[in-house]
Amino acid sequence: MMKLSRLFTTIIAVLFASSFNIVLAGSHGKTYTMTVTDAESMEEMVSEWGPLAEALASILNAEMKLIQVASHTGAAEAMRAGEVDLAFTGPAEYVAINKLTNGEAMIGIARPDYYCGIVVKTADGYTKASDLKGKKISFKQGSTSYHFCPMKLLKDYGIDPLTDIEAVFTSKSLQHPAMVRGDTDGLATNVRSWIKYSRSKEPTGNGDYKVLLRSGDLPMDMIMAGGHIKGEEYNTIKNAIVENEKMLLEALFRGVDANDGTAAHSKYEGTRLVPVNDSDYDVVREMYVAAGMPEFNLD
Repeated sequence: MMKLSRLFTTIIAVLFASSFNIVLAGSHGKTYTMTVTDAESMEEMVSEWGPLAEALASILNAEMKLIQVASHTGAAEAMRAGEVDLAFTGPAEYVAINKLTNGEAMIGIARPDYYCGIVVKTADGYTKASDLKGKKISFKQGSTSYHFCPMKLLKDYGIDPLTDIEAVFTSKSLQHPAMVRGDTDGLATNVRSWIKYSRSKEPTGNGDYKVLLRSGDLPMDMIMAGGHIKGEEYNTIKNAIVENEKMLLEALFRGVDANDGTAAHSKYEGTRLVPVNDSDYDVVREMYVAAGMPEFNLD
């Protein structure tokens, strides 16, 4: 059996072998590195996040280097090694990275109407949470709003997501069709995204479905800083972002989807850039517990 230390080294080597980096802004003596935990390619990083990286470089009077990593685990290892200074990440990914590193919450990126829910077909007659016992519910594994939040939501309504339902993990694009076919009895989702999707696919079928359960608003996506960014440097970056919020948001919305050329960040319309604290994400740690992963709880 491979020793744990050797296995760990192998995993890290694989992660970094699939990492890439590119410098977008001119050199000013100081270089910061930035990654995005859900960017799947360097093309996506540059197209969707390049304008914001350039704006950050401008306000910090620094060079900004984009680094693409394989996953939030790769981001955590890069941050722990001091290879990543700033990471754009969702709430669930932040909690995982924070547990694996000494990275800190810095700036929240608010998402209006950001909450999760359980969607069912109206014709099935489900009217309360207990109706879901023994039913098949689809989830998108690892997502804050498609996995962890809905599992805690079920738990809050007295449904143990680990024993009282049959959880089916699939891609977001397959969730709605599976429910329509009757392969599943409901889907766990980011409600705002599901409404947009369902209206585009079935513009006359909105009354065929309903949100049976819904959560409160979720914590914000965020910019987090590596643990090596401390004290005065940490405060300088945070204050510069807050003071230049308008400029940075304009840059964010110049990002273009690398796949279809549409606006990359429409989900952030109406957003603000505001300071956040680690404790703001304790509710996400509770979500991990509900999903059967208590190791991500602070305790």
